[in-house]
Amino acid sequence: MALMPPGPEAGEQLDWLEVEQELGCQLPADFRDLVAVYGVGTVDQCLMVLPPVSGEHESGIPSVGQMTPTPEKTAWLLHTKSDYPLWPEPGALLCGLRLVDGNGDLWGAVYWRTRGAIPEQWPVVLWERNQPFVEFDLSITGLLVKWLTEASNIDFDERLVFGAPHSRFIHWRVEHTMRAQGLDPWEYLEPLYIEANEAWEEQNLGASPA
Repeated sequence: MALMPPGPEAGEQLDWLEVEQELGCQLPADFRDLVAVYGVGTVDQCLMVLPPVSGEHESGIPSVGQMTPTPEKTAWLLHTKSDYPLWPEPGALLCGLRLVDGNGDLWGAVYWRTRGAIPEQWPVVLWERNQPFVEFDLSITGLLVKWLTEASNIDFDERLVFGAPHSRFIHWRVEHTMRAQGLDPWEYLEPLYIEANEAWEEQNLGASPA
């Protein structure tokens, strides 16, 4: 994905047959490619590529299985008012990406609506906190490309990612290493947000009175 280089230590070597046996389904090919090239990690401190496992993962990032709504996780319904079937019913939502706010709290998620037997034909569904579900006739990587390319046309405080060419993917191992060294892996975002905020104020508020 030329819009966002994978960065150091990116990619995961997985036995996808074993992964899919554990999850109970095949995952779309574009997501398998995303994990193979980028791996498990985060874009711009807000968008997480989930580990394709059913339980806990060493990264600390919630997994596909943990983020997928099931009958055992009904608290999710209180927040979303979802009327989608619960996994593993046909048409249920299966989670691939997790959105967090500036405090690291859950902000939303991107799911596949598992409609039909061909994963590559599953539409993706976006849920954001306090917002209705939005369905896209796109793959997860297609939606990610859309966000990366269109972010500059959206007010910075409403962007899901900062956008190309500024967005970065940081693999979870790199993030852990940087934090252990006392470094902030997301330090690059601060000047970008300051610049974007100044541009927004100039465009929407005009020049300050003398």
